[in-house]
Amino acid sequence: MAEKTKATSIKSNLPVKKAAAPVAKEKKVGGIQRWWRETIGELRKVHWPTPKEAWRLTRIVIVVVVIMGVLLGGLDYVFTIVIGKLLGSS
Repeated sequence: MAEKTKATSIKSNLPVKKAAAPVAKEKKVGGIQRWWRETIGELRKVHWPTPKEAWRLTRIVIVVVVIMGVLLGGLDYVFTIVIGKLLGSS
């Protein structure tokens, strides 16, 4: 007697599930109000730095940016000279 075989997934011997029929999207009533309430709720959970912490972190960022600017500017200057000598331009 011939056996009927069920479709199985390649990764396992479990039966393959059929895809669900597409569901029409319903327009959300009050979506903007809900979004605003959730946004305010999330902002209340944020750990806001004290003014002292904010100034300290701002100074760190400014120092790092200046150091990186000097480093990249110096490298650009050196590479400009090296490439100029290699290409024979003055």
